[in-house]
Amino acid sequence: MLCMPEKSRNLPRSARWRVYGVALVAMLVQMFASPGCGEPECVDPSGQMGSCCNDDGDCDEELECFESFPAGLCSLECEGPDSCPSGSACVGIDSKSKGFLGYFCLLQCGEGLPECRPGYACTKTSNPEIEVCFPG
Repeated sequence: MLCMPEKSRNLPRSARWRVYGVALVAMLVQMFASPGCGEPECVDPSGQMGSCCNDDGDCDEELECFESFPAGLCSLECEGPDSCPSGSACVGIDSKSKGFLGYFCLLQCGEGLPECRPGYACTKTSNPEIEVCFPG
């Protein structure tokens, strides 16, 4: 089951999505399971949103390293569309093996936007106007 951010739970169900406009990716993500053979490594982190990382020190000041993503991911936890930096979208992630992981800012991609880093693919969300870079 996918959950809305806490402060939106009192809104009627139809209004939750209109108010927050959260781009929700309902995906079964097996790559969040324990690492295995061929696990990608982060060799040259840029520190920017969407970059690979090994720990928080690899990411710009305002970002965190989420090591549960393949090769790590410089990002932020988020609550809605206005809580992510420009060029990224707030996306809820559901893992087949670990359940709901939370909401994260993921880089937007698609026509006219930068390509995703190696190991990530431009993936459709529940909002047909938003695609994000997601492990794949």
